[in-house]
Amino acid sequence: MKKNLSIKEIAELAGVSVATISRVMNGNGGYSAETEKKVLDVIEKHQYVPNLVAKGLRTSKTPIVGIIIPDIVNEFYSKLVLHLQMVLFEEGYLTTICNTNESIKLETQHVQALIAQNVSGLILVSGSSYISRPEYAKVPTVYIDRRPQKWDRDIIYVESDNVQGGYMAAKELLDCGCQRIAFITDMLGQSSKTSRYEGYCKALAEAGIQVDPSFIMQVKNAKVEDAHSLVKGVLMQGMQFDGIMCTTDVIAIGAILAVKELGLLVPEDIKITGFDDVSATTIIEPNVTTVHQHVNRMTEVVARLLIELIEGKQPDEQSHCIPVTLVKRESTRGN
Repeated sequence: MKKNLSIKEIAELAGVSVATISRVMNGNGGYSAETEKKVLDVIEKHQYVPNLVAKGLRTSKTPIVGIIIPDIVNEFYSKLVLHLQMVLFEEGYLTTICNTNESIKLETQHVQALIAQNVSGLILVSGSSYISRPEYAKVPTVYIDRRPQKWDRDIIYVESDNVQGGYMAAKELLDCGCQRIAFITDMLGQSSKTSRYEGYCKALAEAGIQVDPSFIMQVKNAKVEDAHSLVKGVLMQGMQFDGIMCTTDVIAIGAILAVKELGLLVPEDIKITGFDDVSATTIIEPNVTTVHQHVNRMTEVVARLLIELIEGKQPDEQSHCIPVTLVKRESTRGN
């Protein structure tokens, strides 16, 4: 195995000081174009990789960003992480991914471990808990998708326009003739799901329809089997509705399978909408009408805000709301 040279050895080969190597690698200036080319040629020839651990010990932070995610299997979250990694890598940061399985305890443990490793910053994707300890406040942190349940200082937060998304999904069902619209979610207490519910209520109010509390349902987990079991159960018990607004595509897919299993038709008997626009929505029959979240835009904003915080700058705005788009497919229109 080829030995990775030290920065001192790279400096000797380039005929410059260690400080010059560091300035060139960090783009800090103070060197000629000839020196820069010479240094970069040596680095490329010997495939020099900086020792991030050693650098972290010297500077009290490493160019690593910790990303906390609740469910890496969930396609929407996987897309977020993938794009965050790509954007941050282009800016010179590596990433460490930690999965919490929606556990506040595990999330807290991951955050503590990342801070102990002197990471440059944290991104909490759908953070369940909140950072309130003094030592946490020193670490640049950006939340994405879901607001923490409690907070004792200003936060930097990026989300999709969930209220508008919920409104568009419910209005699509109304525009297609639905009058009795069920609302199914997995975690109504989360800010993103609460906002989608707010949009649902707004659309019904505009249509002069009163929200029926019995139509507001919650699955234990956002899984196809859980949604399938819930929808099949309430339909078999005699509950009647002609539309279902689901706060995730996974729930929508489970609902479609349950409706079809009972011999009913989608969209003829019951129309269904989802949220997220994951790939499975175009595979299942019928294809799912859903709300598309613009992941690329969200991650670009998150990365920019985090880097500003890392560099000691205070962003102009604390929260950012990214527009969403309704994607109409067969589960509402049937064409």
